[in-house]
Amino acid sequence: SMAATSRALQRLSFSTAALLVGCCSSFCGGSRQASETQHSSFNMGKGSSGFSATASASSCNSNNGVLLPSMIVFDLDDCLWTPEMHELSGMPSIPVEGPLDPSDNNSELGTVGMKVPSRRRRGNNNKGFDWGGYANDDGEEVVELYPGARLVLRELATNPKYAAVKIAVASSSLEPSYSRACINGIEIVDGVTMEDMISYSQIGREGQLTSRKTSHFKLLQAQSGIPYDEMLFFDDCNWGDHVGDLQDAFGVTGIRTPQGLQVAEFHNGLEKYRSRRK
Repeated sequence: SMAATSRALQRLSFSTAALLVGCCSSFCGGSRQASETQHSSFNMGKGSSGFSATASASSCNSNNGVLLPSMIVFDLDDCLWTPEMHELSGMPSIPVEGPLDPSDNNSELGTVGMKVPSRRRRGNNNKGFDWGGYANDDGEEVVELYPGARLVLRELATNPKYAAVKIAVASSSLEPSYSRACINGIEIVDGVTMEDMISYSQIGREGQLTSRKTSHFKLLQAQSGIPYDEMLFFDDCNWGDHVGDLQDAFGVTGIRTPQGLQVAEFHNGLEKYRSRRK
């Protein structure tokens, strides 16, 4: 499938991709301690000076006159991370340590992925999976952020420019418990997990949720009180044009990320949002 081909290309070399993304990244530093999350403020790690925000959720955010979305919503599978949850043989529950900043050779270490404890094998040669699933070059099932996605999330977590911007996720994952395990475990900066950054999440396709992201966004809008036209959405769209669907249904600004979120796509999304809000 197209999605499988995209993942295969991305998995050729995460380290090489990280260096390339790092070289083209123009992100600057800063620190942020809180973002009005439902679960209270979070600590940005040891030695952080911190930055707090108390902006209205429904107001238009700006930084020195630059218009920003009130909420940025991310898809998960094939947008922020790889592989997809349905490709795993079990719960990804083992933390995998690595450099938290893919653009820095001297980066501090933290939990950069979550691994499935064991995998089923086919035959006696210990190769292949009897469920047709995914494994990396070491034969392990590890969920990791795309290098560009990691850099984007680090920027959102540490740059005061984005302090008043809410972060949310909308995923039609077939294994929502696996998704939440990864969100709870994967760190973005030292001591700060994805869960700490996320204000609202709608994951799965049961109950009020379906395979269409419109169902997820209805709940996100109701929870947050943020108008649809103040949201920015990123989705790989490899299994359906969720970006187009949401734009047609609710007027949500969106960007397609077919190869996993890239730094340039993030900036393109911000620019597209500004141009639509002028």
